[in-house]
Amino acid sequence: MASVTDESIISAVDRYFGNPDIARNLTTLCRRLPAEARVVVAGGAIRNIIIDLVHGSAPPTPDIDIFIGGLPRDFSLPHALADQLIEQTDLKGFRWHPEGSQLAYDLCLLPDFVIIEACHLEPTMDNLLNSIDFTVNAIVFDVRDRSLAENGCTADIRARRIDFNCHVIPNRELIAYRVLLMGHKTGFTLSETVFDFLKHRLELNAVTHLLKIIRSKLDKETADTVMAEYDALCRCSDYDDYLAGRDR
Repeated sequence: MASVTDESIISAVDRYFGNPDIARNLTTLCRRLPAEARVVVAGGAIRNIIIDLVHGSAPPTPDIDIFIGGLPRDFSLPHALADQLIEQTDLKGFRWHPEGSQLAYDLCLLPDFVIIEACHLEPTMDNLLNSIDFTVNAIVFDVRDRSLAENGCTADIRARRIDFNCHVIPNRELIAYRVLLMGHKTGFTLSETVFDFLKHRLELNAVTHLLKIIRSKLDKETADTVMAEYDALCRCSDYDDYLAGRDR
C-alpha cells in the first residue's frame, strides 16, 4: 500500500467526493455507523476520476463501491439503513439507493469481501487493497480522513494498462468477463499476464460459460462487440502479435 501524493489527483478526487449529492450520502452513511467504523471507497469511481484527469475522458460511473471495516462481525447494514432503499446483492453485499441520488452505492463489510473471506485473511485495509482484482482498480479513498492509497493504480492508468493486482482467482469466467469489459470500456492494453490468462488459461467449458455471462450481462450490441474483441485476441499468435495489432 502506497499513499497517493500527486496533488492533481488528490484535488480531483476530493472535488468529486465533495460534490453535495455524494458528500451528503457519505455523511448519512457515516452517521449511521459506529465511530470506530472505517469507511473507504474503492475501485471504479476513483479509477474513472483519474482516467478523466489523465486522458481527458472516462467511462461513466453508475455506482460507488464502499467497504466498511472495524465493525462487530454481526453488525447489520440493513438495520443501520432501515429507512433507506437497500437490497441484497451477490456475494453478501448491499446496494443502497439514496432518495434523489443519481448514483447507487454498493456496500460491503470488509470480512465479507470475496477474497478476504475465501482466503481467511484478516479484514484489514491492506488486505482489501491487495485483494482487488486489477491494478487500475487498486485504489482506496478513506471517507473520514480524505486520504488516498494505491497498489500501482495511477501508474497503470497513465500507461493505459490492465494488469492483475490479485492473483487469487476464485471464478475464472467472471474474472475473464471483467477483463474483457474493462478493456472494452477503457481501451487499455492488457498486460502479458492478463493476455496469457485469456488466451491460454480458459478451458473450453469455461469459454462457453464466459460467452453466456457476456450475453446475460450486456445488451446485444455491446455483447457482440466484446465477443468480437475476444475473438480477435484469441486469433493473435502471441503477445507481440497482440501488441502489434494494437498499434495498427
